[in-house]
Amino acid sequence: MLVTIGLMIGGYIIVRMLSFLTRSGERAECGLVKVFAALALLFTLIGCVDLLISGSSVTSGLSGF
Repeated sequence: MLVTIGLMIGGYIIVRMLSFLTRSGERAECGLVKVFAALALLFTLIGCVDLLISGSSVTSGLSGF
């Protein structure tokens, strides 16, 4: 359950950061916002991959509660 919620939040962050990076014209973001959006996108992707890899061990560790 926690992994699913984490992946859903990660998916939302990925979509928002892609939106910031692909805006053009008068809606375009400044360079600093694009740099931070790219960093957030990278860290979110790493976090989602980590959740997918270690997700089964997290849920099995909570079975004792």
